[in-house]
Amino acid sequence: MEYILKGHITMSHKKVLSALVRNHPGVLQRVSGLFYRRGYNIETISACATENPKFTRITLVVLTNDELEMSQIIRQLSKIQDVRRIAILDTARSIRIELMMVKFRVEPERRTEFLMLSCRNHMNTLYVGDTSVIVTASGSTEDLDETLEKLSAFPIIEQTRTGISAMEASDRPFVEMDDAEFIN
Repeated sequence: MEYILKGHITMSHKKVLSALVRNHPGVLQRVSGLFYRRGYNIETISACATENPKFTRITLVVLTNDELEMSQIIRQLSKIQDVRRIAILDTARSIRIELMMVKFRVEPERRTEFLMLSCRNHMNTLYVGDTSVIVTASGSTEDLDETLEKLSAFPIIEQTRTGISAMEASDRPFVEMDDAEFIN
């Protein structure tokens, strides 16, 4: 197991962790269960198979401003047999993106105004109903929050967000391991 600290841990409350794990049933439950048992706070968690289907990449946004607690989280995660690599992705050297889908109440007489405003804010329209419109957008959490603020004249009926996906901004891949390491 290998873990990498990407830059100095700042006093920022949110830390983004990227974990490479074996792709098989129960791994996500073991990772999230560790956070539950230890009382650590997860803001978001997302997981998906990587370019190599034997691996899953889990992105966790952890709420802590305590360096000791962050070190403890890394140590506890590294004890899980299926976890092979952990990185703390700092803001300066990573790309972070989130996806949101929002259903707005839009009366027919304001539909054109809404669609123009949503288009200017780089949103894609997925559905136009009699009194609602569903749109999607992706970007940083801050950008999405700002977009919602710009559309605040239209009531939100429902909203869903994926949580952050993040990747180190470098030419080097996160997965640099031979499959033989994962035969146990």
